[in-house]
Amino acid sequence: MLLLMKMRIFGIFLLTVTGAMAQDGFEVEFNPLGREIPVESLEKQLRIQVEWIELSHDSYTKLLAESIRGGRNELQPGDDNRIRQAAGDLVKKGDARMIDTAMVIARSGQRAKVESIHEYIYPTEFDPASEVRRVEKNGKEEVVTTHSENGLPLAAAFETRNVGTTLEVDPVIGADDRTIDLNLAPEVIYLVDQIEWGDYKEGESKITVKMPAFYTMKVTTQVTLLGGDYLLIGANSPFHSETGMSDQERKVMVFVKADILAVGLPDEGEVKGEKPKEEGESAEPKRKKGKEKS
Repeated sequence: MLLLMKMRIFGIFLLTVTGAMAQDGFEVEFNPLGREIPVESLEKQLRIQVEWIELSHDSYTKLLAESIRGGRNELQPGDDNRIRQAAGDLVKKGDARMIDTAMVIARSGQRAKVESIHEYIYPTEFDPASEVRRVEKNGKEEVVTTHSENGLPLAAAFETRNVGTTLEVDPVIGADDRTIDLNLAPEVIYLVDQIEWGDYKEGESKITVKMPAFYTMKVTTQVTLLGGDYLLIGANSPFHSETGMSDQERKVMVFVKADILAVGLPDEGEVKGEKPKEEGESAEPKRKKGKEKS
């Protein structure tokens, strides 16, 4: 009798849930995997991708000029997908190159970080090769000189610099499940040179003091974009391979794209046999509307 009552209560619960979802225009059946519920009801996370594309300064200026619509002081609709497509065409032709691509998966409202780095450790302070101290011995003050084992200054303090690519981002999905707010700071750091600051000699021993020179391309910004769309968030000047300084004849365009991923939703392209999406098309999951009631 108790088992029968429990089964009846569970049946009433299922009818209540099914009826509530049917009022929204969905015909649902009990599915423990939850794959037939509306995509808006599934848990979501974000895939954030940042790309660095290097091209000539002239090509960069031309791409921006061709992307402008309307006249001065008019509201410009954001469509950086066309700019990204044009930059991708230049990469295919060999007129531009893809420097790097960073990607990370994150939950809305949670900070995420991905690094491809080499931890470069270098000394910043040195102890002298010899040290003169005053000590008290047998009630008398004496001067004592100590020397390092190799007769050279010893490194006393170090710093670490991450050389490579770093992407750190705070993403938030908007209430409409389409717009995405990003707080991000992608950067690329190069070790470009070792600068000599001087020599130290002690007898036959000699040491050359060198300090590293780094070059950084970094963008720190807060933006809003649509899921699946590209957004040009900045442009840096790369370093010149010969001088180690900024190369004013080249530009590095920094693109970001964020896709909203529904957890547990099957790939509709594989299920329905649809062709893969072309570059620049929205990667946002389609809204699965189900079967509407007649």
